[in-house]
Amino acid sequence: MKKSKILVSLIGIIIFIYLIYYIGLEKIIETFKSFNLFYLPLLLVILSISYFLAGLNIWVLVKRLNKVSFLDCIKYNFFTIFYSTFIPGKLSDLLIIHYFKKNKIDFEESSAIIFFDKAISLILKCILGVFGSFLLLNKFDLLFLGIPFLIIIIIFLLFVSLFSTRFRNFIKKYILRKYAYLLKGFFKNIKIYLSKYKKELFYNFLITIVKIFFEALLIYLLFFAFGLKTNFIIVLFVFNLLAIINFVALPIGISGLGTREALGIIIFGLAGINQAVVLNSYIIKIILIYLVNLLIFLKYSNELNLLKKSKIFKKIKKKIKM
Repeated sequence: MKKSKILVSLIGIIIFIYLIYYIGLEKIIETFKSFNLFYLPLLLVILSISYFLAGLNIWVLVKRLNKVSFLDCIKYNFFTIFYSTFIPGKLSDLLIIHYFKKNKIDFEESSAIIFFDKAISLILKCILGVFGSFLLLNKFDLLFLGIPFLIIIIIFLLFVSLFSTRFRNFIKKYILRKYAYLLKGFFKNIKIYLSKYKKELFYNFLITIVKIFFEALLIYLLFFAFGLKTNFIIVLFVFNLLAIINFVALPIGISGLGTREALGIIIFGLAGINQAVVLNSYIIKIILIYLVNLLIFLKYSNELNLLKKSKIFKKIKKKIKM
């Protein structure tokens, strides 16, 4: 393992240990004891639904190519979710390009699909995040109102720039260089979607709204499982503000372990939500994510192994079954 990865993981662990010290181990344990196990199956179902909707979102955009079946698209999305626990989620999302390539989908087509899917999701979360900022403005810095607005502006400028010949020539000449042909194919597919497939983009928009609802519902029910009754609308707005802040923040540690919890405790705390409940909710969520990942691994270990000649996944799977 590289020294940088060890350092990053170490920083995440230190932050997590500090959170335990800051809140108090005794308080965390007492709060954890209050968790209602009855909600575990429901929480697992809601988490799985949000993952399923993420795959459905991709399929809506890739369906026009008639190269990937619905079930395969859902499966590939679960694969990227699996890898997001080991590498930054922003990079793991690109792994679906590898799986689409098996179905003879070009890089340019895959990248355009990912671009639209992530852009629509970001814009919606930014809009909801702005409302979350308004809820906290009397208690927090205006910076948190500026972050969602800034991302919306950046996405808008990126769209405008893609239609600028001068901007594309600059990217080709100074950044992509010998890979300049990728931008040409990418831009071509962007124009195709904007001109011919507005309906598919609108469907992606609607599904994203439902997906965001389930993502916030998971957090709301986690709080409820610890006996904390909150306003769902507040959770929805603040959750999306937190998602945007996490998007621009550097994830430190495994799957963001450490920084996400710290930011969650700070921001949800400003909304009056108990810090120990927030931390324990994140711990339960992480356990659920790893449980889903374990099931994916046991079912699809061969397809998940991107290192073709490596037998490491098979060895791990064998040990798990022993």
